[in-house]
Amino acid sequence: MSLLSRPTLRWTALVAIWALMATVAWLMIVQAFLFVLNPFCQWQAPGIARVTVVSVDRNLDSQITDFVSAKQGDRERVLSLTKAEAAELHPEDEVWVLDAWYTDNLRPTQFRLTLLRVLLEYPAILLLPAAFALWRVRRARVKEEALPPPPVRRTFTDDFHLRAQRFAKADPTTESTGEHEGERTPMHTEQEPR
Repeated sequence: MSLLSRPTLRWTALVAIWALMATVAWLMIVQAFLFVLNPFCQWQAPGIARVTVVSVDRNLDSQITDFVSAKQGDRERVLSLTKAEAAELHPEDEVWVLDAWYTDNLRPTQFRLTLLRVLLEYPAILLLPAAFALWRVRRARVKEEALPPPPVRRTFTDDFHLRAQRFAKADPTTESTGEHEGERTPMHTEQEPR
């Protein structure tokens, strides 16, 4: 029996999944809102690349980004990274870089590749595991509903005399007539007249 067959855990999982999906929707709405409001935005193809740092140059026009000159194979690229990420880099470092899905003059165009950054830049990726989790919860519910109901517990609520009759020894005269043991008649005691 899986954990999701319990209704409490199933509802907890559903609440967590829908909260995740609401967070993803909120992040996508914010990204679309920022893209629409900024007239200098341009679409950029998403990508991941391994680059070798050549030099780190300060961007005097921005308080958010710095320039990093890097080589990707034979090609030279100028990356726009956050100041904190650029400060950690030194010449001849090899790093993985994630390209943002749009470019403008305000925010970085590339980021160091981390799982958190991938999920923040491309939150729609989280919809795949959320859909799989919803499928698992639904499958567990269907499986649990298909199980037969638990057996009914029988509780005897009888008094002392009925109990005594139920567990009484069989009468020798009834055994000879061939009655089954489960169909015993209650034991009768008749008093002889004096």
